[in-house]
Amino acid sequence: MFMKKSLAFLGVSIALIFFFALAFRPVGASASAKFSEGNPELPDSVAKIIQKACLDCHGDNGNGMAKSHVNFGKWNTYDVKKQAGKAYDISKVLSKGSMPPGKWRKNNPDNIPTQAEVDLIKNWAKALNN
Repeated sequence: MFMKKSLAFLGVSIALIFFFALAFRPVGASASAKFSEGNPELPDSVAKIIQKACLDCHGDNGNGMAKSHVNFGKWNTYDVKKQAGKAYDISKVLSKGSMPPGKWRKNNPDNIPTQAEVDLIKNWAKALNN
């Protein structure tokens, strides 16, 4: 009887540790890993910008039209040439200020990419296209 209680306690303890490890991991960790797996040309700094400013529309749960242009949930399925082309397009629309769109900017003012972040994306895209 004591052995059964000990095993049950051990099982519950392990389950709680696992639950807390998943529940309290850093928010950006999964997105950065998702974008960087198999794609060394997508650095964590770029993934963080994409996570905060692009995924609402351009992620798997985003807008259909937005995903038709670029879906970061499928980024790893794009070949290197397609990634380079998409990166160039992303840098153009960010530089023009047409992305993120105005309504999103109004509702998410803290997530609008800064000029330094836009410059980082431009440099990343330029490096991919050389």
